[in-house]
Amino acid sequence: MFDLRLIAYDPNGARRGLLAHPLHIQVAFPFNDIPSLKFSYCMHAPGADLIATPCEIGLQWSSDGNTWFEFSEGRFLLIQRQGDQIDPAGMWQFDCPGYLWTLQKAVTYASSSIEPTNGNRVFSAAATAGFIMQTLLGEAQTRGAVSGLAWTFNASTDSSGAPWGNPMGMGVPLGTDLLALLLRLVSYGLLDFRMTGARQLSAWNPGTGALRDLSTGSSPVILRAGRDVTAAPDLVTLEDMASAALVVGDNNIRQEAFNVGASLPWGRWEAGVREVGITSTTSANNIGTVTVLRGARPSVQRTREITMYQARHLPLRDYRAGDMVLAPGDGGELTPMRVRQVTLTRSEGGVVAGNLILADRREDNQLRMVRQIAALAARP
Repeated sequence: MFDLRLIAYDPNGARRGLLAHPLHIQVAFPFNDIPSLKFSYCMHAPGADLIATPCEIGLQWSSDGNTWFEFSEGRFLLIQRQGDQIDPAGMWQFDCPGYLWTLQKAVTYASSSIEPTNGNRVFSAAATAGFIMQTLLGEAQTRGAVSGLAWTFNASTDSSGAPWGNPMGMGVPLGTDLLALLLRLVSYGLLDFRMTGARQLSAWNPGTGALRDLSTGSSPVILRAGRDVTAAPDLVTLEDMASAALVVGDNNIRQEAFNVGASLPWGRWEAGVREVGITSTTSANNIGTVTVLRGARPSVQRTREITMYQARHLPLRDYRAGDMVLAPGDGGELTPMRVRQVTLTRSEGGVVAGNLILADRREDNQLRMVRQIAALAARP
């Protein structure tokens, strides 16, 4: 039987013990973003003393109730708690971001050898995403920040040992935290990342090591309706549709982009985009182009409710966020879909349920195009 449990650890340290009586657990693992954990605990229950002071929480899973594994992205920081001091039940709620949240507590300083330009730490056109992150992480640890974090890439190669591609000079405003910078590099299509250990960050060239295609081969991951998937709701919206976009940048940049072939029920719909830092017509046109291409069709959020009790393939064990799997698509037909987020819950009675946010190949390719154009627009 698939189950989840929580273990408390000292900050950057050793195991404290099992939290045996959580009343509710909810955990979310998004791709290329920070996981989150919420749980409730009675402060009169055994184990409450383990979370009375700052600590880390490890999320473990088991498919048989006997052997337990901590998921590689399942280490969290207990940094927020909420409860009523006069409630006799002593029930408290805990909100815990993934361990990588500590990057918010390390910021960009000026280089000791190069003066900042307009308040920016400037990296040359030859700088890769790995070089930028390695440089700033190393400097932060020299100052004593993010002391518990390890990483498996370096300035030259990604976590698979492949040379970094897509060098791109950029200015990083002084004081920018390193988590914001990491997510910025993701949005530019310069890297993918995930935690590959409790306190270990890995990063790859985009579209490579972080992505697995489990929809093909001799043993594909197939999430079948009625066996693995209990419901497949789609939310379709026309809100972001547009056939024309006006991009406003700096230095009086004004650029229009059109999608002449877009079919809209109410005729021409316009979108306005304000981009600080855009100073060329070419960059503005790139942004406008992706805006109208993205607005040519309704957007779809694909949620798939999953069961743990008759499923052949289980989350965390068999697949994770970032993987391509086969799941019910339009009309319920099995379709290759990218897992964008895995969300799991455990009730007070110990029942585990979950859902997936998925994207089909068209949406996956569209996101890749958006990232590539964002990178082009960001180039100086």
